[in-house]
Amino acid sequence: MKVLIIGANGNTATRVTRRLAESAHDPVAMIRNPSHRAKFDKLGVATVLADLEYPIDHAVQGCDAIIFAAGSGGKTGNDKTVLIDHIGAIRSMVAAQVHGVRRYIMLSSINNDINSQSPIAHYHRAKAHADNHLVETDLDYTIVCPGGLTDEAGTELVSVSAELQGKGLTSRENLAAALVACLDNDNSVGKSFSLLDGDTPLTEALSTV
Repeated sequence: MKVLIIGANGNTATRVTRRLAESAHDPVAMIRNPSHRAKFDKLGVATVLADLEYPIDHAVQGCDAIIFAAGSGGKTGNDKTVLIDHIGAIRSMVAAQVHGVRRYIMLSSINNDINSQSPIAHYHRAKAHADNHLVETDLDYTIVCPGGLTDEAGTELVSVSAELQGKGLTSRENLAAALVACLDNDNSVGKSFSLLDGDTPLTEALSTV
């Protein structure tokens, strides 16, 4: 399966790309900055230059699946959050539909709400709008909602739940493992679930979503 990783240079997405490179899948890293290409060359992963603030049809064409792991980041303003996490995400969904890319996996977040009043309400609102749009498409989607992200070592022991509000931590390695595992897990199609570090082996946990 040819898989486009949107936002591939990000902290979690780089882990996703590395895992895909070691799998039977064929990853393509979507990057905005040509200087990031060398990192993926070392992984033996093809790259494509594209920016979510503009059409990305050329990046999507020929792919079988998309993992959306892009984000505006904590150092940008609210406007960039809307442009990337909300409008950019929807742009990628439209491109997927236009070019026949059926499988779409969204890296989201717990506590998303279009009426959020959280300390990062602009982010939670943007992600909620994107997730709500994805659910209304005809794509074979999966929405994975982690808690607070950490750089702890991956254990592939997790807790999953249909409850998308709450608190907890998720290691980026466990998250990356889950995003990749969903590609081969038909049970996760059409599902939204929270993913926290826990005690259940990942494969077993995903079978219950």
